[in-house]
Amino acid sequence: MDITEMLYRQKSGIIYNALSRTLQPGYFFGPHCHKNVELCVMKEGECDITVNSEVITVRGGELMVIFSHMVHTFHMRSTRPAVFLQMHFDPESFLHVSPTVVENVGFLHSMADEHSSYLHQPCSPDLVGCVERVCREMRSPDEAFSGPLSQLYIHELIFLLSRETDQSYRQVFSIGNPLAISAIQFISDRMDQRISLQDVARHCKVTVRHLSGVFKTAVNITVNDYINIAKIDRAMRYILETDNDMTTIASKLGFSSAQYFSTIFKKYTHVTPTEFRNMSDKDI
Repeated sequence: MDITEMLYRQKSGIIYNALSRTLQPGYFFGPHCHKNVELCVMKEGECDITVNSEVITVRGGELMVIFSHMVHTFHMRSTRPAVFLQMHFDPESFLHVSPTVVENVGFLHSMADEHSSYLHQPCSPDLVGCVERVCREMRSPDEAFSGPLSQLYIHELIFLLSRETDQSYRQVFSIGNPLAISAIQFISDRMDQRISLQDVARHCKVTVRHLSGVFKTAVNITVNDYINIAKIDRAMRYILETDNDMTTIASKLGFSSAQYFSTIFKKYTHVTPTEFRNMSDKDI
């Protein structure tokens, strides 16, 4: 069985969204993270994307890929709008692929590597065209074959990213500390529980002081900040995808009260949960 066939034998629903976006000067979307891999192709203008406290200015003609669980922020400091293509897709859709294929397809290897943080490189016309085709099919879900075509194009994208990454435009930046990675996975698996710094340290079999120092060095934020950001990101999905009230969402995520949940939500996003639900431009 060849690489193409092995990649294609997977479940549907790889792509969460794919669309063209325009961000206006002054736009800010606070720290968040998610399991999906996020891809941005900047067509015009520029935007500062902060990944784990490292600021990367993505300019026209460049590509940014943010891997799973990486805390990131969008900030428009430029005086003119930024136009870019954005996709979120599910890395777990590729879990069935054999290790041999993963090793041979560079972007799959980066996506499967828990150390991967982000990829920033120039974007070729082939890549831009591929992402545009995905966005077009996702905009027209009722068109004949839109689903199969978007699935086909995502595989093309994987191969193009692998080829261009292998040409070493830019390296994949990564989190290299296994203790930090273990802590992130522990937090991710317990979004519906109250999680303390002490809980994470106990799981990692280290002292609170040691974990705090290592995590801050590796991820550039504190453990408590990461816990809150991860929970707020999950809350955003509940707000977008369900009709649950804020008290229910707060309870689902282990917050002591809806009021405390609202306070933490606003601290990191600069809006309340209710304001976020009423926003028309919130998929970022």
